[in-house]
Amino acid sequence: MEGMVSSTPKTPPATSTGLSNLRHDRFMANPPPHSTVAPEITRRSFGALGLAALTMPAAISAASANGVRRADDLFPTDAELVRALIKMRSSTDSSLRFGWLEANRVAYIEGEIFPLLTLLAGSVSRAKDNGDGTFDVTVMEVTYYLDTQSGELLDTLKLPVTGMDVKVPLYRSQPTATRVSVLSRISEISTGDAGVVRKDDTDGDAAFAPKGDVQLDRSVGPVYADGDDVWIETSEYGRVSPANPGDQPVFYKESAIWLGTAKELLDTEVHSAQTKLSYSAASSWRPWMQMGDVKGHTMAHGIGGKCDALDGMPEKWLQLTETYHPEIMTDPGAVLREES
Repeated sequence: MEGMVSSTPKTPPATSTGLSNLRHDRFMANPPPHSTVAPEITRRSFGALGLAALTMPAAISAASANGVRRADDLFPTDAELVRALIKMRSSTDSSLRFGWLEANRVAYIEGEIFPLLTLLAGSVSRAKDNGDGTFDVTVMEVTYYLDTQSGELLDTLKLPVTGMDVKVPLYRSQPTATRVSVLSRISEISTGDAGVVRKDDTDGDAAFAPKGDVQLDRSVGPVYADGDDVWIETSEYGRVSPANPGDQPVFYKESAIWLGTAKELLDTEVHSAQTKLSYSAASSWRPWMQMGDVKGHTMAHGIGGKCDALDGMPEKWLQLTETYHPEIMTDPGAVLREES
């Protein structure tokens, strides 16, 4: 989530070198800074526990006969569910994977909706199998804010109610590892100094969240199936309690639904599954919006996916990244190793 993670300052070049896809917020949930391994609690409610004994073919057959159903029994243990999610989000063999998200963000103020922007996010990730049913996933994310109509990168944005034209930042997170389990909580993590790239200057994380203590709650599940289609939902809630009493607290609530196939997710020989993503989120005003005491928040919804190679990412994201972060285009693996 924007600004609840540490990001690396970069100075954009004056011109593109010409290389011709969610947030952001995030395609993949980024952890807060200074936390390489998140403490986790692993527990899950399965409902009809007797279904856990079903074999793979029987489970798929039941889904086909009954239509969409709760299908937690496809992954009877926490470890199996986490492995399936890693196949969707990244890869279980520690190879690089690339994710993208495109979503429309609106402002919701006293019952009225005001279109704001389109966010285009991309991520580079690598997952490490800890051998205990958990994975440590290192992720770096780069997000661009676009004009919803033209699709061009925003330099300024006129906010509703205040009427202010504000500078629009770019977002780049620092590569950071977090432990993925079925249920986890990260708390009392202080936000650190960092940089956020703008088109004409650099700024700190203060553009996205004030300095303070962060609490993140993450969960995996439930699981649904229909024939060979399998959906896994992930949820994240984060809140920053500012160190400065004069700063506004920041919150972020995200729900992501990952679509894959039982054939790939249950095949032990498959490390990375083809997947599609449905995304929705609600967020408080970010400091860069300068909304002051206006009562309201933002909402976003969009789609995303995963690519085996960088050239499979959305063309617009590739063009902007070539301009503002060319080192990612040159060697994304090296960039990911900078802080992992």
